Amino acid sequence: MAITSSESGPLATSPGAGVATPPNPRRHVIFALLATSMLIFNAQFGMVSVALGPLTADLNAPLRWSGWVVTVFMLALVVSMPVAGRLAERFGARTMFVVGFALFSVASIGCAFAPNIYWLILARALQGAAGGSLQPAGTSMIGEAYQGQSRTRAIGMYSSMMPFAAVFGPAVGGIVVEWYGWRTTFGMNAPAGLIACALALVILPAGARRPIQRLDFLGIALIGITITALVYALTELGQHSVTPDARVVAAALLTFVVGAVVLVLHERRTPSPVLDLDLLSRRPFIATNILSLCFGAGWMGVVSIVPLFAQLAYGIGVAQSGALAAPRGVLMVACSAISSLLVYRTGFKMPILIGLVGLGSSLIVLGLGLHDVSLVGIRFGDFWWLMLVIGSAGLFFGFANPSLNNAGIEVAPDRIAAIVGLRGMFNNLGGTLGVAVAVLIASRTADTVVGLRTAYYVLGGLVIAAAVFVPWVPELTRGRRGK
Repeated sequence: MAITSSESGPLATSPGAGVATPPNPRRHVIFALLATSMLIFNAQFGMVSVALGPLTADLNAPLRWSGWVVTVFMLALVVSMPVAGRLAERFGARTMFVVGFALFSVASIGCAFAPNIYWLILARALQGAAGGSLQPAGTSMIGEAYQGQSRTRAIGMYSSMMPFAAVFGPAVGGIVVEWYGWRTTFGMNAPAGLIACALALVILPAGARRPIQRLDFLGIALIGITITALVYALTELGQHSVTPDARVVAAALLTFVVGAVVLVLHERRTPSPVLDLDLLSRRPFIATNILSLCFGAGWMGVVSIVPLFAQLAYGIGVAQSGALAAPRGVLMVACSAISSLLVYRTGFKMPILIGLVGLGSSLIVLGLGLHDVSLVGIRFGDFWWLMLVIGSAGLFFGFANPSLNNAGIEVAPDRIAAIVGLRGMFNNLGGTLGVAVAVLIASRTADTVVGLRTAYYVLGGLVIAAAVFVPWVPELTRGRRGK
């Protein structure tokens, strides 16, 4: 498959990129195992959102610390994904997948038996760090198992498992929490993880390895410190029960700035950087990483604060606000599947552009806070209106997601794990910052509903503005699209 790009240099071609290799005869079994494993991992995030209230009460935890049960998982995921991508290149994708899932299972047991909120936060950090290896390693193995058009479509379908879990998780989690308690949502991961690891050792290919390089431990530490400092500053600013401590905020922001500068200087000098600057500084990767950041910020804004917005702005009950996730997830997964099949006709740029404008517009429409809307002679009650708008957001995100996950991979097909690790880092970082900014705006506004509406305006505008980077996305050649 040929890709056009204005870039030239070491990443424009790659060893073996033009050599046709036969597809793995067990590729569909490999895909099924990897997709199911990813579904199990990502469903945990949705389950925790349902279990947060009960676990806070059960552990008698301060609300400020219970929020870190979610935040620390995202932070650990952000830090671990680029690291896992490099480790998958060094030790093999299957090894990283098995080690990651095994540690995720152990951490889940730690969460299930947590005696207090602080223990739970530490176990959740290990969960996120361990799970960061699953997407880079899984995408790498799918990239090796499939060839040509089938590879592009398989990666697109694999990426659809992640948003689908955002709907599957709360639905299952709600039942489990109600009948068996919040600890079971964690404990049930252990047997599933052990089975997945055993099957992985038998079914999955070992994966190619790159020459052994020294691990960049300082770079890993700097990433963690820098990102955590920024999120902590936003969290401190978002307090509404007490006045934020200006000294703490200033110290956190200073740590972020200094950490970011030191990180860049260090990564330029070290022979084996954890953040591969070749995969960060070239236009195709700059574009896709920034787009991943903005999509993450906009999409997590929908996922995370819609239930609260529906309850406060429209007086919709808890059960109904949770039900709003269903059409969003169905439309998102269905549209991702269709987009994956059509990508050789549409190319990458068009779905990404439509997804940006559509998702951003959906967020802005949410921010309008409309009630009892009539469209083409049909009157929508508040619940059905929200379902329509949120479902549209899922549709547009699903349409763009396969192209966003595939764009740029064929520029360096032997670096799939590292590319996906970095892209996942930016996507999850965008989600973490998007939620933090939305909460900050809402909590610093006199009227919480007005604050949430403003947050949707900000996130929607950010997503639409990111369209300026679409021309930088490497595109499928015109000749290959129609085949």
